[in-house]
Amino acid sequence: MDESMKLSPKTADAGLVIGIDFDNTIIQYGNLFFEAGVSLGVISGNSSCSKKKVREYLIGLGKEDYWTRIQGLVYGEYIQKAKVMEGFFPFIHTCHEKGWDVFIISHKTYNSITGERFNLHTAASNWLEKKGIYGPDIQGVVKGVFFEETRLRKVCRINQLGCDIMIDDLPDVLLHPDLSSEIFRILYDPDRTSELDPRYVTSRTWDQVHGIIERHYE
Repeated sequence: MDESMKLSPKTADAGLVIGIDFDNTIIQYGNLFFEAGVSLGVISGNSSCSKKKVREYLIGLGKEDYWTRIQGLVYGEYIQKAKVMEGFFPFIHTCHEKGWDVFIISHKTYNSITGERFNLHTAASNWLEKKGIYGPDIQGVVKGVFFEETRLRKVCRINQLGCDIMIDDLPDVLLHPDLSSEIFRILYDPDRTSELDPRYVTSRTWDQVHGIIERHYE
């Protein structure tokens, strides 16, 4: 996105509202997709591989149903082994200091679709509470968490909350035709897997996200 082409109606000190995605943006699954594939007997080997590689491998074999089962395992049973993305805590600490409101807005089905049944909303909520990010007894910068069953409902929620900024790892969300044109869009892409696009700014780290926001709203 060409920042010089977009007027900023606020400054960085004017109480920004920031929407943040959950999966692969706040939470880092690491090699858990590989572990789940091994546990189901559809992947073998002594070295792990990324989520993208696991997905491509199984779909290439025509085993997309196993990929769906793996996602259910990771987002349900295995989620408590996942880590917080490096740099996220310093970022929300900065948000707290500056008076910026943060909402977590995720596209996540309520239950796993195939295989063993897991309540994915509850699993994610428990992880957020365990990590001290959001919960009934946690006083922090995160003002609310929303898990939406479809991408369209996620986009509508982003608009409804009046987000000034949306941070997501998926270009399809940031480029959704129903996302408000007033929203400043940041693609969180630590592995540089997505193409550059002038309609959003790309960041590899949470520290970079903070710098982008400061520059845009200075």
